[in-house]
Amino acid sequence: MMADKGALILHQYDISPYSEKIRVALGLKGLAWWACRQPSIMPKPELIALTGGYRRIPVLQIGNDVYCDSELILDELERRFPAPSIFACGRATAETYRLWADEKLFPTIVGLLFSGDWDVSEAFIADRSALLGRPFDPEARRTAIPSLTEALHRQLRLIETQLENGSAFLAGEQPSAADLQVFHNVAFIRWGKGRTTALLDQHPGLRAWEARMRAIGHGTRHDIGKDEALAIAREAPIPAAVGGARVSYQINDANSSPIAGRLVAKDPLRVSILLENPLVGTIVIHLPTTGGRLHLLD
Repeated sequence: MMADKGALILHQYDISPYSEKIRVALGLKGLAWWACRQPSIMPKPELIALTGGYRRIPVLQIGNDVYCDSELILDELERRFPAPSIFACGRATAETYRLWADEKLFPTIVGLLFSGDWDVSEAFIADRSALLGRPFDPEARRTAIPSLTEALHRQLRLIETQLENGSAFLAGEQPSAADLQVFHNVAFIRWGKGRTTALLDQHPGLRAWEARMRAIGHGTRHDIGKDEALAIAREAPIPAAVGGARVSYQINDANSSPIAGRLVAKDPLRVSILLENPLVGTIVIHLPTTGGRLHLLD
């Protein structure tokens, strides 16, 4: 099956936790989509051509519109496909879960997985050190295993407690963004070598919720090559909005190059910039306002 110009193309890799968040959102909405496998580490020449310099995964492409950052992608999926809503829990509830999961749960899991529970290559270490702007040292994390183990049990127990009222999902009887913000972290644990998974398995109430989340699935997945995805962007109609002032968006990641183009739109959640690249033609990049700093060049 060939992807058409309106296809949902998710640039991802299979063991990317934030890609898993979007894959389950696609499943919750019952959507067909195309998976374009990107490397987990640099170089990523096709992705960089498509995004103007944004290197993180996942990225959603629809024709020559390119959406960067998992939260922005969730918002766009909700805008285009409002039913069933992934925000039935309420936006404030979803954001509360996101902040807790991103700032508490995810760092704990990263610390445990990358202290010996994940196969880590030297290339991966170099890549993540460059991304973070500081050494990414799995060996240095080993001393924190006891405190991280205690923290993870406490965090997993908190999720179990939320489910003790008998609800099937974290914010009620229907799955929502509240569940998405937590579930991709649980999936991340399952991809490890087993030590952290053993901690997860000590929480049976959470495992029952995990099974319900897995049953949602990923919608209807097709696979697409990087060259075909770029061709779809290149062949899409030129956006009607030609862009206004010249701007530069400096991504918050260390050692990142600015994304320069013409400002198409800006609101509290996103910045949209028109770019031109020989590999992809004329494209509009949509970036989170919280992910970088916008500078006027004119």
